[in-house]
Amino acid sequence: MILTFEDWLINQQYRKDSVGELARVPDLQNPEIKPSRRKSDEHKSWATIVVNIASPGIIEVFNEAWQEFLLAKQAAKNSLE
Repeated sequence: MILTFEDWLINQQYRKDSVGELARVPDLQNPEIKPSRRKSDEHKSWATIVVNIASPGIIEVFNEAWQEFLLAKQAAKNSLE
């Protein structure tokens, strides 16, 4: 199974830092604005959502969260090999 940003973000809601705050943003949890599964660029889909609903400060947090997600995704991939 491939780790998605949505799945990773849901698992970060417990955190007591800025990434945890991002994970708890109600608009990011709204299924009506989730990125299309048809789009091949998951980052672009999520970045568009964040830019449209968030303050500029949260964009920086999203970028940090995305980098953590990429590391987690690579670790998950490596564990399957």
